[in-house]
Parts: sequence; structure tokens; C-alpha cells
Amino acid sequence: MKKKLKCIGGSLLITLSFVFGVGVISSVAMILMKGNTEHVALISGTAQLLYLLFVILILKIKQVDIQNTYGLKLVPFKDYLLPVAAAFCFSALSNILQNAVPILKELTGGMSDDMEKSAAAFVFSIFVAAPLVEESVFRALIMTKLRKEIPAAASIMISAFLFAFIHSMAGGVILVVHAFFGGVIFALVYEKTRSLFPAIAAHIFGNIGGYVPSVTNSLPAVLQYVTAVGFLVAAIFFCRAIYLKTE
Repeated sequence: MKKKLKCIGGSLLITLSFVFGVGVISSVAMILMKGNTEHVALISGTAQLLYLLFVILILKIKQVDIQNTYGLKLVPFKDYLLPVAAAFCFSALSNILQNAVPILKELTGGMSDDMEKSAAAFVFSIFVAAPLVEESVFRALIMTKLRKEIPAAASIMISAFLFAFIHSMAGGVILVVHAFFGGVIFALVYEKTRSLFPAIAAHIFGNIGGYVPSVTNSLPAVLQYVTAVGFLVAAIFFCRAIYLKTE
């Protein structure tokens, strides 16, 4: 029990170091930019990458075999198909419902698109920096630590909970719930493939799925709900297929 608690405590410390590290870097950048909120996405993405570089430096100093320890291995193309499909369908389902069902903005949370004036910087932050860094932290670092002493199911839940916790910084209960279930999918992918890359790919496609409502919003309400049900069925099917995957 003591070793299990130590693993959980270590995972919590990694999470807090991520929040603190990225927060400090972002705050310094905001001060230098005199509080200009037009480039929040770029600042956040860059801060996350700097945090990851710092972690890699520490691991290198400790002479950790990063590639083999944290699943930095290439896997066949087919191992990416189920993860990206599951993540995309779940995200599409969640975001369609958030748009179709009347929900207070305070409950959804998230960053407004107008807080990044550069499309390239926004894409960099949302589709490159966030998936790369967050999967490296919450799957590679935290899942690897947890799995030393804790069963897979519990490790997946803890990893997803901590992943959801950092999203609470953006406010909104809906965003946190969305992040938790997304984190479950990413953690399940990492557990089953033993590779970080499919989890990163799933995260990217999960973020892409967030833009499905831009297409479905023009549909009648009933068709939006039908589409959501379709994505729900697909997400369950793909997640089950990942769960049943054998080595």
C-alpha cells in the first residue's frame, strides 16, 4: 500500500509541477507582453514545450533511458486507426451536444478563439504543443510511474483524473468532464499500444473533433441529436475494440 500511495503522490507532484511550471512561464511572458491577451494560445503552447524540454533535460541528467522507459517506439499504421477514430468520435459527440443543448458558457469554459489572432499560432498550440506535451506528461511520465505499482484500470482512471484537473484551470465543469473521458481514451491507448505516438495522434484527432459542430450546427436540432447518437455508438465501438486489443 505504501508503494502505491507513493506512486500516486509522485503522479500528483508531476501534475503540480506541470501546472506551476507552465503557469510561471506563461505569467512571465504575459508580463513581458504587457498583458496582451491576443496571443494566449501561442504563449500557452510555448510554455508547455519549454516545460517538456526542462523535464527531458532532468531525465537526461539522471541518465534515464527515455526511449524505452516512456514508450517512444514506432508502431504499425494500423495501431493508430482505432485510437484516432475513438478520440474523434467522442470529441465530436461531446461538442455536438454542447452546441445543441442550451448550456451556460460558464459551465463549458475553454479558451475563446479570439484570444489568438494568428491562425498558425493557434494551430501550433492546439494541434501540436498541447497533444505532444500533455501526452508526454500524463501518459508517458504519469502512467509509467503508476503502472509500476498500480493495476491498469486504476492507473488509467488516475491519469485521466489528473488530466481533467489541469483543464479545470480553464474553468467549466463540462470542459473538465470532457477532458476526463478524453483522458481515459488516451490512457487506454497508451496502455494497449505501449507507445506514446498513438496517444498523441488520438489527442490531435480529439481536438479536431471539437470542430465538427461547425458543420452540424446548420442541421435541424433533431438531426444534430441523431448525429450525436451515431458518434456515441461509434465511440463505444472503437473504445471497446481498443480495450479488447491484445499485445
